[in-house]
Amino acid sequence: MITVDMPQLKYLGLPEQAHFGGHCVVVAGLDEDKGLAYIADTMFKDLQTATLKELEEARSSTFKPFPPENKWVTFEFPSQLTPIEVAIRKAITKTARDMLYPPIRNLGVRGINHFAGEIVKWPKLFPPENELLRQLYEMSYIMMEEDGTGGGLFRYLYSRFLKEAGELLGNKELEDLSQRYHHTGQKWTTIAKLIRETPKNSTNVHEARKILLEVAKEETGVLSSLARTFEDFK
Repeated sequence: MITVDMPQLKYLGLPEQAHFGGHCVVVAGLDEDKGLAYIADTMFKDLQTATLKELEEARSSTFKPFPPENKWVTFEFPSQLTPIEVAIRKAITKTARDMLYPPIRNLGVRGINHFAGEIVKWPKLFPPENELLRQLYEMSYIMMEEDGTGGGLFRYLYSRFLKEAGELLGNKELEDLSQRYHHTGQKWTTIAKLIRETPKNSTNVHEARKILLEVAKEETGVLSSLARTFEDFK
């Protein structure tokens, strides 16, 4: 598995300015005679192709904030898996703690509050009358709601996970917290739509800020409850 900057892979069809170096794909095979790589990407059902030159540029991109830095990951599968009940408890605990106590202000709940402070600056930083910059608002909407996150910035996905985990563990609290996380997902969807329409109404960023602050408070409550649910698991 490798990390790539998305615009360099032509099969994604993204504009050059849509840099995101945290996208992960699996190289399923190489044809050095044709200069092609065959790529498994969760955005597509079938294998995709990229030239080796594209792959090199996508891997070595230096664009911030997430340059891929030629990351390469291999997996070793254990002969015996951790029991699913134990794995679920550990995963939920780690996710909650990582979100509540992130190492930098751009991540976790701190990141949501930071985003709320930054978004009101967007109309001046990215004037929507500039055609190139106007595309960034649309791209932000796509990345938040349609492309790779399953809508609601992963909250709908995580909500379904908590519901299934609650059923498997017989834990009613997890099922209740699942509903609360689905609710925050709906607020993220509203934020994404406000961003998309900002070029038509620059005051949208202030409404988005208000909702982001609500989301940060609500997610802190849900995550704190999740962190307490399995306190014995490290």
